[in-house]
Amino acid sequence: MERRMILKKKCRIMGAIAAVLVIMAAFITYQVGVAYGTEPLPLDLSIQKAFFALRGQLLNAMVVVITHLSDTVTIVAFCAVLLVLPNRKQYGIPLSLAALGGVAVYKPMKHIFLRARPDAALHLVEQGGYSFPSGHSVTSVVFYGLLIYLLARHCKNEKLRKILIPVCGFLALVIGPSRVYVGVHWPTDVLAGWCIGGAVLLVAICILERIESKK
Repeated sequence: MERRMILKKKCRIMGAIAAVLVIMAAFITYQVGVAYGTEPLPLDLSIQKAFFALRGQLLNAMVVVITHLSDTVTIVAFCAVLLVLPNRKQYGIPLSLAALGGVAVYKPMKHIFLRARPDAALHLVEQGGYSFPSGHSVTSVVFYGLLIYLLARHCKNEKLRKILIPVCGFLALVIGPSRVYVGVHWPTDVLAGWCIGGAVLLVAICILERIESKK
């Protein structure tokens, strides 16, 4: 009974945080889609300028590698590998379903708002489609964020856990900004993507907690 009460309290807190993130995403969406008619905000232009000032040959190569770690092909490949491993119920299935949940949210939004990407002359990677919100930002927070939770819960190899969790945390945080750096997204695309991804992540964790408690 006590454990169930603790779980309910945790889920309420996560639900409240998820609700705040949804409100933040809605505010950004209003600014982008209504107030500025999908045109870049002054904040977009100033942050983009600051990122482009950092560009250099070595850093460009590093950021391009990082940004591809949340490509659809990359995430599908990771999920496919995890789904064929013996511990797929612990990692592969939750990660795949959560990633699909993120896609189900951001894909329709892209086709509703039809926001154009920054000028193709600024791109360091090839990227088609629409800009808002950043799918890479959503997916990186959901996939790598949930992987942190699952590793902390299930990985018994302490050394491996201590390596993988910081790496996943790093990727969850930097892939979003990398999309601005490589020139394929506006900063507000990334901010909205982070909020959406964070909300989906918290919902996924709450669902897993409830499933685990029933077991």
